[in-house]
Amino acid sequence: MSFSSEATERKSSVHHDTHATPPQFIQKAHWRYQSMRKGELESDPNIFDLSKRAEFTEDQKAAWRPAGNIPASQIEAVCQAYAGNKPLNTSPHDAPIFEHRDFPGLQVVCGLLPPETQVLFTSCLMHRDLADPNHKINLQSDYDIPYPPKPTTQALRFDSSFFKRERAASEDCLIPLVPNNQKPLNTEQFLYTKLRWLTLGEQYDWPTRSYAKHATPFPEDLSKLVTGLFPHIHPESGVVLVYSAKDFMPVHRDVSEQCQRSLASFSVGCDGIFIMGRGEDDGDGEDTPRTVAIRVKSGDCVHLSGEARWAWHAMARTIPSTCPEHLATWPVGTPGATPAEEKSYKKWKGYMGTKRINVSCRQVWD
Repeated sequence: MSFSSEATERKSSVHHDTHATPPQFIQKAHWRYQSMRKGELESDPNIFDLSKRAEFTEDQKAAWRPAGNIPASQIEAVCQAYAGNKPLNTSPHDAPIFEHRDFPGLQVVCGLLPPETQVLFTSCLMHRDLADPNHKINLQSDYDIPYPPKPTTQALRFDSSFFKRERAASEDCLIPLVPNNQKPLNTEQFLYTKLRWLTLGEQYDWPTRSYAKHATPFPEDLSKLVTGLFPHIHPESGVVLVYSAKDFMPVHRDVSEQCQRSLASFSVGCDGIFIMGRGEDDGDGEDTPRTVAIRVKSGDCVHLSGEARWAWHAMARTIPSTCPEHLATWPVGTPGATPAEEKSYKKWKGYMGTKRINVSCRQVWD
């Protein structure tokens, strides 16, 4: 493996302006990829799909240098521990790491999470963590949310979940705190169209773009998964973004943390187009504007460190109908589901077939 040194990352935060306006050149790239048709995305030579690196031209291969790999034995041990020390059904492969020549610190780890780990990863987030009111979601400031009962035992990992409910039962509706501002939301509207984000551990305040120390613990199993794969990362906060077919994340920088530590961003579900930019609109030399676009797939991880950690970036779009088969019917297929739970999940069959979930795990404090 080749990741940034701890010595570099121990420096204090550079404290960029969290409300700065992104340069026009990366805004234009963002808009261009948003407006592209699916067929154009497939053929655009400027979008890098690193799972197909063997098909790259020599110039494209030169742009992405190999930076090592995470061994299959390490992945298997970590994923087995994440699953409660249960053996995996299939043996993982080494996960290659590639770093972009023009963006030091921008690394993509292809196919890092095995398929069954992706299913468990999704289940932990969308059953257990979403049902915990201590993890903030985007609707809490506007709605009274009738959360499921707390789990009765640690042995039943997903016995508390919104996905056990009917799609439109009136008793489960989210009620607006100011009735004249919004209408009530049934569970289907909440989960399919209105849920945008969930914050794990240290709570990120979106209006102020800052962190405040919070008592919510980061999920222990997810922490061990992240640290097992990236020993130099000690996650304190996880921003979970839930994308539908037309959703995107605007151009921004992650500059609110009070330390310079690497970030690991995991993806499950449909493919997405991730872009990053460096330079200035009127720059030259080292400040010449340049962008890179990456097709990120289910199971991939984007690792950011050094200069790339503070760069402008965005998720320009989600690509519909690209969810892999092992996730497309979720929550059907939830690990350890009882017959009663399986019956409930069938009412939501195909939820992940239309979704993309991205989880950025980071350290916040020195």
